[in-house]
Amino acid sequence: MTELGRGFTKQELNFVKEQKKHCVKNAGNTHTKDSYILNRKEFKNIKKFLNTHCKNYLDTVICPKNNLELYITQSWLNYTEADQYHHKHNHPNSVVSGVLYFDSDIKNDKILFSKFDSPQISPKIDKTKFNLWNSETWFFPVETGKLVMFPSSTIHQVETKQGKNTRISLAFNTFYKGTIGSNSALTELIL
Repeated sequence: MTELGRGFTKQELNFVKEQKKHCVKNAGNTHTKDSYILNRKEFKNIKKFLNTHCKNYLDTVICPKNNLELYITQSWLNYTEADQYHHKHNHPNSVVSGVLYFDSDIKNDKILFSKFDSPQISPKIDKTKFNLWNSETWFFPVETGKLVMFPSSTIHQVETKQGKNTRISLAFNTFYKGTIGSNSALTELIL
């Protein structure tokens, strides 16, 4: 999780407000019809910020041996009103996904992550000692200007929206550009 480090510009906020008129229904909330929203000139600086953090994620989390980059494929805005939600899902055909929050209430807004698989053996956990490794789900409060990035296969959701604000987020997917795998192991893939 990282921060934008500045407020959103008037042009960016006006663009986000205008895009709400061009949405389609999703399971529980709405999102923009334009699923390449970061290609719009109004988001030029936000795209630079996200590209920088894609490189940072690649270099510090994935740590590839080969010359590789993450590039943003699709991107869209989500609008979640009071009593709406964002269904449980992951992001197929993507390596890393991210969410940048344009409007969120840290008291009420959070993103919830779930484990993909259930353990075969599951002891009862002391509720006072939950952590990332012994929990089935984990949530993170989110606030305006924060960026959350995670492996695209991670199951996540937003529970029913509490509070009066419309939570607005920009979501995006990425993919590799370069060489992954190994020629000698017969797993090489040049993208």
